[in-house]
Amino acid sequence: MRRFNGLSAIGFLIALVMFSGCVNPGPAAGSATRSAVRTTAASTSFPPSQGRPQAGQAATVRPSAAAKTTPFTGVTIMHTVQPGENLYRIAQKYGTSVQAIAQANGLTDVTFITVGQKIAIPNIQATTEPEPTVLPTLTPSPLPTVTPQRSPTSTIDPNVTPTLTPPPPNNVNGVQLDQFVVMSSTVRTNVRRIFARGQQLGRDPRRFSKIGDSIIEHPHFMVKFDTPDYNLGKYAYLQDVLNYYQGSYGRDSLAVRRGLHSWTAMNPAWADKAQCLPEEGPVACEFRVHQPSIALIVLGSNDVGVPDTFRQSMEGVVQYTIDQGVIPVILTKADRHEGADNINNLILKETAAKFNVPLLDFDVVAGTLPNRGLDPKDGTHLTFYHSHDYSVLAAFTKGHGVQDLTTVILLDQLWRLLGLNR
Repeated sequence: MRRFNGLSAIGFLIALVMFSGCVNPGPAAGSATRSAVRTTAASTSFPPSQGRPQAGQAATVRPSAAAKTTPFTGVTIMHTVQPGENLYRIAQKYGTSVQAIAQANGLTDVTFITVGQKIAIPNIQATTEPEPTVLPTLTPSPLPTVTPQRSPTSTIDPNVTPTLTPPPPNNVNGVQLDQFVVMSSTVRTNVRRIFARGQQLGRDPRRFSKIGDSIIEHPHFMVKFDTPDYNLGKYAYLQDVLNYYQGSYGRDSLAVRRGLHSWTAMNPAWADKAQCLPEEGPVACEFRVHQPSIALIVLGSNDVGVPDTFRQSMEGVVQYTIDQGVIPVILTKADRHEGADNINNLILKETAAKFNVPLLDFDVVAGTLPNRGLDPKDGTHLTFYHSHDYSVLAAFTKGHGVQDLTTVILLDQLWRLLGLNR
C-alpha cells in the first residue's frame, strides 16, 4: 500500500508540472504589460512592421532594426505646443508639412496656435532614427549613456567634392538687390559720417525709428520680426540683423500717424501729447524718446497734388534727420495716386540723391506683385501677410511681406557697412 501511494504521488506531481506549463498568464499579467508601455508623445500607434510587445518580453531601449533603416508612415503623434513654437517649426521637427498638420487638426489660421494646445501630427515620414521606445518590463534596466561618435578624419575621401552651402539670394522676385537698395559710394561715405555724428550725440546704434503714415502703421510694418512667428527661408542670413535691432521692429513709433503728411511730420499739433514736449513735432519727439541711429521714412501717399510742397517738406524732414545724427532711409511707395507720372516717387528718389542718403526703391519690387501689392479695397494700403513664412510662395505675393523683407535687406547692408556685424 505504501509503494502504491508513492508512485501515485510521483505521477500526480508530473501531471501538475505539465499542466502548469500551459497556463495562460491571465488578465493581471496583461494589465501589467500595458501599464509598462510608454511613448515619447501623448499617443503613438505601433506600425505593422514592428508588431506589438508581448507579455514578459525582456527590457530594452533599442529600436528594432527595421525602425533604424526603413522610413515608416501612418504614425499619428499628439504634440503639445511649447513656448516659442509655430506650425512651421513643429512640422520641421516631425518631418511633415504645415498644410498636413492644419488639415489634420481643422486649423483655418496656420499662424495662430497657443502654448499647451494639443496638435495631431499625421503621417510622419521618418527620415532619421526615431526616439527609442521603452518596451514592457518587470525589472527595468538603467538607460545607457550614449556618446556621440565623430567620424575619423582618415575616412574622408579627399577626392569627393564637398557640398557647399548655397549663397544667399541676390534678388527678390527677380529684382536684383542693387536695383532696389540704392547706395552709391558717395552715399556710403555720407552714411558713415552721419552715423559718427550720431554716436557723438548719444544715438543708440542698435535702434531704428519709423516715420510715416498708415501704410506702416502698427502692427503691420515689420512688427512680426520682433516675435518668433516668422521663417526667413533662403534669406536666413538676415537673422543676425534681426537680432541686432531687436525691439525696434515691433515698436509703435511716435512718428507714425494715420494721415501724416510730409509737412505735418514736424508739426507739434500732430505729436503725442502724453509723451512729447509742447514744442516737439512727431519726428523730434520720436528721436528724443527712442534715440535711434537710423530712420525709415515712408511718406507721400497723403501728399497728392502738391508736388512743390511735398518736395520742400521732404527735404526739411531729411535735413533735420541728418542734423540729429540719424541716417535717413527713404522708401518709395507702391500706389499711383498722383497718376501715371508717379511724381511723388520721383521726388523721393531725387531727395535721396540730393542728400546722398540710402533709398529703398520699393516701387520697383511692387511691380512684381499682384495689383502692385495693394489692397484692392482702397488702392493705398498693402496686402497683409500674417505668417511671414518666406519658405512659401505666398510671402512673395503680399505687399507687406515683400516690403518687410526688402527693408530688412537694406538694414542688413547698412549694418555691415557700418561695421556693426563684427
